[in-house]
Amino acid sequence: MLAEAMAQLAGGLVFREAHGLLTGIEHCQIDRPIEPGDIIALTVTLEAEFGGTYRFSGTGSIGGLQCVRGRFYLAQA
Repeated sequence: MLAEAMAQLAGGLVFREAHGLLTGIEHCQIDRPIEPGDIIALTVTLEAEFGGTYRFSGTGSIGGLQCVRGRFYLAQA
């Protein structure tokens, strides 16, 4: 769910007037269990664009401590 949340955030940034698809996830690691009530601050960074396919890296932190990281790909539908 955390990778999907990061992808949704990234999709909102690059697909303002179109739809996008999550096409791949790489090296996604969750460092600790996420508990109900935890507030996760997500950060996504556009790393590259390949003709309609976008590669992002993303991280999530709870209370300033990183708890999730990964790379994912979005493509224009």
